[in-house]
Amino acid sequence: MRRRRGGWILALLAVAAWGLGAPARTPPPGNPHAYMDTESACGGCHRMERDGEDWLLDPHIFVRPVDQICKGCHPDGEIGRSHPVGVDPYRELGLRDLPEELPLQLTEGERDELMTCGTCHNPHAPRLSPRKLYARQRPVEGTANRYLTYFLRIRPEDPRDGFAPLCKSCHPKM
Repeated sequence: MRRRRGGWILALLAVAAWGLGAPARTPPPGNPHAYMDTESACGGCHRMERDGEDWLLDPHIFVRPVDQICKGCHPDGEIGRSHPVGVDPYRELGLRDLPEELPLQLTEGERDELMTCGTCHNPHAPRLSPRKLYARQRPVEGTANRYLTYFLRIRPEDPRDGFAPLCKSCHPKM
């Protein structure tokens, strides 16, 4: 029975990926996250502390919840569309560990470590890649066979695997 349920999950993911197989919408030229690569932008998301004349940054401490930071540019309909945010994977899925590549946001108080947009997506990662993420993916218009990475932290070795390597990090039985 588990196998059948996993098949349904994979089928749903395949339908979602099929919709992504259409030619990529023409995104703004260049990388819309490129501004994050300038030092002056760090404090917009990360908490910074002064150390003499230098600034110290802890990449895992943010000025506000990560999903709220992302909503500054991405509309509500885009955030949490394919996966909920604000989820405690230890409590919800009974997981003991997550791969190091999938960071959780620490919140004040108890052991609340929650999934955010940044758990699966790294906004500092490259925007385009010569490798497809999934079999039906089309190159971004105007590029020489460059494909959106969706800033995914875990990408498939083989595009036939699609998003499964990332999803299986937390949902191994799918």
